[in-house]
Amino acid sequence: MILRLIVLVSVLVLELTGERKLKAEVPAQACKSTVTGTLEMVPFESKVYGDKRLMRVWLPTGYSSYKASAKRYPVLYLFDAQDLFDRCTARPGQDEWHVDETLRDLIARKAVQPLIVVGIDNSGPGHRENEYSRYSAMADAPQKLSAFMTTEVLPLIDVRYRTISDRTHRGVGGASLGSLAALTLLLDQPDTFGLGLLESTSLQNGNGRVLQETSPMVQGPLRVSIGVGTTEVPPAEAAAHGFPYFDDAFVAMSRTLAENMKKSLMNHPEVKLTVQQGGQHQSKYWSERFGPAVSFLFPPETEATK
Repeated sequence: MILRLIVLVSVLVLELTGERKLKAEVPAQACKSTVTGTLEMVPFESKVYGDKRLMRVWLPTGYSSYKASAKRYPVLYLFDAQDLFDRCTARPGQDEWHVDETLRDLIARKAVQPLIVVGIDNSGPGHRENEYSRYSAMADAPQKLSAFMTTEVLPLIDVRYRTISDRTHRGVGGASLGSLAALTLLLDQPDTFGLGLLESTSLQNGNGRVLQETSPMVQGPLRVSIGVGTTEVPPAEAAAHGFPYFDDAFVAMSRTLAENMKKSLMNHPEVKLTVQQGGQHQSKYWSERFGPAVSFLFPPETEATK
């Protein structure tokens, strides 16, 4: 029963994309990229995981200009990079997050600090689940994720780009299991990551153990945005899998996480909880919540903080 609960969301998403997969068997025209702005592809080899993958680094407008040559930028690291910037690389049946278009608009309106977004590609079906799950079949999964980020990803990005390399200006986020991976880093590397963007977090992983690990929480992030929908999976589908109260539970778990975060013992983080009516476990809804979330995490600088 517990195993079925852990995998329910992934199973339902796969079912919902079945029609798209059938269509994909028919030869289609080449997809036209929807990337907006400067997106650099950074290939690298991970010794921690023993594979090669891409980082997709989005740079704010003006980053390469002479005027900004001495300026340093905060960074938001996001998992599942394939889904963030380009409809052509997103998972079948899913839209992109529109991170690039959203940030271009927010930065132009001075509604958010200019920032760099580092999207980290997942390693594909089968491997992704093991890497992102806090209670994975992979031995020492949380420790490997921390080592991957702190000894491989961050050093590469901090050398290659003009980053502000402290927890106050460094965020991590994702959706579903990607959000659980981000939460793992907030828990295990609190001196490294001070900002969190957690969408539709798979808190059922480990049958609630991660909620126990956040109560009490000694050191929390500075700010964290938590988003969840009221219909993460269609009720009929959830009931068919034996979980008629799945959506109520999903919202309740996110509310509990938000309250646990607020009660961190050594600091009291700012927490933004968004419960989106009708929101589902899909990129469309994560995209809709991304703008308000990133504006909360990276508010415009005042003259006093510049």
